[in-house]
Amino acid sequence: MFIVFIASLFSGSCRAQTANFSVSPKVCVISEQQAFCDLDLQFNWQQEALSDVCLYQQDEKIYCWKQQRSGQFNYKARVQVETIYFLINPHTGVLLAKIQVEVQSAHAKKNRRRLRSPWSFF
Repeated sequence: MFIVFIASLFSGSCRAQTANFSVSPKVCVISEQQAFCDLDLQFNWQQEALSDVCLYQQDEKIYCWKQQRSGQFNYKARVQVETIYFLINPHTGVLLAKIQVEVQSAHAKKNRRRLRSPWSFF
């Protein structure tokens, strides 16, 4: 059912309001020893009008504010892959904003591309 809800958010039928939305940190760096990051994420948002706003991670509701113009929330997350967070009006289903936490690897690639052909004499 939530998939249908998210699909309706991205369709052209609903007009998205906008909110200023930020998260810190935006990037998680995974080491060779661990396949995940434990992050202390700090979310901040603001908009012009008072409204109810909920923060979602993928399809999971994390936190809601009632009749606010701005909000702040600290959240401990274990991140393995790129994760998208949404601000949604819970009554109308309107997507207010979205933001992504990226995942990068700390270890370098072991294979390098040859700069010249193996048959070259130069």
